[in-house]
Amino acid sequence: MEKLELRYRQVDSSLVKRLKQMPGGEAVGRCYQCGTCTASCVVNAMLDNFNPRRVIRMAVLGMREVLESVEPWYCAVCYMCTERCPRNVKPVSVLMAVKNLSAIEGKVPQAFRNINENIARIGRLFEIDDFTNFMREDMGLPPIEPSDAEEVAKLISGTEFERVVKGEAENE
Repeated sequence: MEKLELRYRQVDSSLVKRLKQMPGGEAVGRCYQCGTCTASCVVNAMLDNFNPRRVIRMAVLGMREVLESVEPWYCAVCYMCTERCPRNVKPVSVLMAVKNLSAIEGKVPQAFRNINENIARIGRLFEIDDFTNFMREDMGLPPIEPSDAEEVAKLISGTEFERVVKGEAENE
C-alpha cells in the first residue's frame, strides 16, 4: 500500500466533519481500513491507481488533496464494495460525498465538467447523431428524438447542479 504522507499545514481537521454532514458520508468514521472495498472494486481490477480505501483514508485524515484528486471520480457506482463492507460504511456513498464536496468547492475534474456542461446544454452525456439513429434503426429500435434545450434549462434552473455547472457553487 502506498504510504500517505501527512503534512501538518495541509491537513484540514474540518474535512471529516463536513464529510459526515453530507448525505452518504455519515458512516465514514466506522471504516477500519480492512480493504474489502478495494478488493471488491471492479474499477481497481482494471485501474491500479484507483483505490477506494485510500480515498476514504485520505478523507478521514483530513487530506484536502482528496478533493482535488480525480480518483473518487473513477468509481463505477457498482455497489460491490457497499455490499461487502463489514462495517456498513457504504464506500460508494462516501465517494459520492467526497465528489459532492469537491463540486461545492469548484474542484470538479475537467472531463466531468464537460459531461456536466453537456447535460446542462442538451440533457444528455453526448449528442445523438445520425449514425447513432441509423444503428438503432438497424437494430429495430426507434430513433432518439432531439432533446428540448429549453425544457432541460427549466429542469435544472435553480438547482445546485446549475450552480456547479456555472462555477457558482458555494464554499461552505
